[in-house]
Amino acid sequence: MKHLQRFGSQMSLAAALIYWLIISLWLAVLATVAIAYKRNPSTFGAVRLLLVVLIIDTIRNIAENLYFGLYFGGQYGIFPASIVGVLGNPSLLIIPKIVNVIAACAVLVLIVFRWIPRASKERQEAEAEIRQKTEALGKESEERRRLFETSLDLILSTDRRGVFTRVSPSSLATIGYSPEDMIGRTGRDFIVADDLDNTRREMRLARQGQQTRNFQCRYIHKDGRHVPIAWSGVWSEPEQRHFFVGRDMTEQKAGEEKLWRLAHFDQLTGLPNRISLAADLKAMLDECAATGSSHAIAVIGLDRFKDINDTLGHSVGDKLLQEVAERIAASDDAERVYRLGGDQFALLMCNCGNPIFANGIAETKINKLASRFEIEGHELFLAASVGVAIAPADGSDADSLLANADLALHSAKSAGGQRIRMFVPTLRAKAESRRVLDNELRRAWINNEFILHFQPQVRTTDASIVGAEALLRWQHPTRGMIAPAAFIEALAESAISLEVGRWILTTACRNAVSWRRKTSRDLRVAVNLFAVHFRQGTLLQDVKDALRQSGLPPQALELEITENIALLQDETLLSPLRELKTMGVSIAFDDFGTGYASLSCLTSYPLTRIKIDRSFVRKASVDSAPEDSAIIRSIMALARNLNLEVTAEGVETLAQATFLRLENCRELQGYLFSKPLPADAFEALLFTHREGYLRMA
Repeated sequence: MKHLQRFGSQMSLAAALIYWLIISLWLAVLATVAIAYKRNPSTFGAVRLLLVVLIIDTIRNIAENLYFGLYFGGQYGIFPASIVGVLGNPSLLIIPKIVNVIAACAVLVLIVFRWIPRASKERQEAEAEIRQKTEALGKESEERRRLFETSLDLILSTDRRGVFTRVSPSSLATIGYSPEDMIGRTGRDFIVADDLDNTRREMRLARQGQQTRNFQCRYIHKDGRHVPIAWSGVWSEPEQRHFFVGRDMTEQKAGEEKLWRLAHFDQLTGLPNRISLAADLKAMLDECAATGSSHAIAVIGLDRFKDINDTLGHSVGDKLLQEVAERIAASDDAERVYRLGGDQFALLMCNCGNPIFANGIAETKINKLASRFEIEGHELFLAASVGVAIAPADGSDADSLLANADLALHSAKSAGGQRIRMFVPTLRAKAESRRVLDNELRRAWINNEFILHFQPQVRTTDASIVGAEALLRWQHPTRGMIAPAAFIEALAESAISLEVGRWILTTACRNAVSWRRKTSRDLRVAVNLFAVHFRQGTLLQDVKDALRQSGLPPQALELEITENIALLQDETLLSPLRELKTMGVSIAFDDFGTGYASLSCLTSYPLTRIKIDRSFVRKASVDSAPEDSAIIRSIMALARNLNLEVTAEGVETLAQATFLRLENCRELQGYLFSKPLPADAFEALLFTHREGYLRMA
């Protein structure tokens, strides 16, 4: 019996301890929920109400088990025995039950009015999110399907062996085959044989992890033509598939070809252009260096082609160039023909190092231009000049060889045209000399090294100075005074000729104004014109500006034109001269009779004076043979009949002056009276002459 009582006591004690164990566990649960909520409240979301229910139930369990834990602990000596009396009160025993009822009601209210609506809302939101994602995935899938089906690019996938597993419908437009025609077959059935090895290599590199980008190969269209396609793609290891996107490069290739032709061929004649010539020359010269062979190049220039453009228009000129190109290029020979631009063509003669043979080939080509051309109802005849250079003797690189052929062409044109000239080293030396001289002239202009000298023009009736010719001199810093014969031709062709010409004109006019004011004489100043005044069309305005800036009357200015200007006889040249003559400016024909100008120039140009060249004056005298003075007498008679004044240049002896005075030549100029003088020395001469120093017999 005692044994049973002892066992019962032990069980009651265990039950009391269990209550406290339960309390500890529920406290742990409560602490866990609190800590989790404090660390990350957002993780609870819509289950927060369920946690509240759990907390309520936890508190109820703690309270109930605390009550009974204290009660049984007091009965078995764990806590004071007085607790048993207090907690055993029937009114207190009902409290845990009331707490249970309240907790159950609270939980029921929360579930019905909070948790169920919130759970329903969360379920609806979750369903909406799932539906939205499903629709997005469906839309994305549809877009991919449409992209695949409507793409202009060719999209395809292949397995490891290269068998097509999927092909976009664009294959029909790109290579003429439908997807059904291609699926199940390999690229070997469609790719050009020469491109198969490269295609296999690209696919192998793709399987090794290298991305394919802009790899090009040619597919065979169903109609047999080749279609260049640029591919980009990847290898998918999980799917064991190649995925490729290919773009038809036909139009791009055509565009590239067009750009290449624009860059390498002349658009007017269809001949290769200067860029192509440079490349071919380089290849030819490389061959010369490797094999020791010789080649030749000829540059062909049409003589006076500009006249055709100026008179008949560029449309006729362009068509003429096209026919010239056809004639030069129409041959079964090995020569290659190029158009360099303008009226120049080039002829590349391979394995032709013999100058005689090269000359013969060039002559054959230009002879083809001898027969007439009929362009838009115009019957035209052409002549051409040719410059020939031999490689490698005349140039070891393309630029120097072509430049030397150009020099030979320039020499042929300078000799009158319609001829062939071979390059010789002296041409290069002359060209270099011209270049150096042009640089020197530009420097001289910048440094104000040009000065004007003035040579008096004397009236034969009273030996008085009536005018002066302005003559350009170059005061070189190291070579001293340089006469115009050494540089005037180069200056006339230089880019600074117009500026220098304007300066000469204005400076001469200002000096004349000063002398007229100081001496009270009606002195005239004569100025030589550069051809650039006529070419640029600035003559009339240049003269007006010089007269306005200096204040010189137009009647005190005389303009001298040379035969190289007079030969042009263009209305654009004659019109400003006529207007200047109307203003009162005199127009003189310088060095008459020494060139090729015809007598018609004397009537077509608005001249007021002829200047007899010194070459005719040199042998003239009262006692000279008739043939030595016949030209002067003829010029004098011609001038009288045309009502023109005459000035004789180069008078150096009294005998010459006497003869000219007897022939009624009214003005003389030459060293007999004075050499050309600087402005201040010429001014002093004016006063000396006024004092009777200058005399004539």
